[in-house]
Amino acid sequence: MVIFLGGVVARDLRMLFGANDRSVEAEEAFTNRQAQWQAVVAALTDHLQRIAAPSFDVEDLASSRHNVLVAHGVGGIGKSTFSRKT
Repeated sequence: MVIFLGGVVARDLRMLFGANDRSVEAEEAFTNRQAQWQAVVAALTDHLQRIAAPSFDVEDLASSRHNVLVAHGVGGIGKSTFSRKT
């Protein structure tokens, strides 16, 4: 696959942005997401209570469904990292 990036031709993005230096390490930095984490915990708690209720019927397809969480935003702001952390 050939990718044109501002006049630079790269055959593989891993080659373009990667490093073979094993001393290079990634630091975990997942900050300023307390409000989002609280929303996840609240949604999961509500979901667990709903499915644990005696009236819950897994075969009831007519009842409305509730999303646990929807991540929305432009690329690069941490949606995937956030979903892996939850």
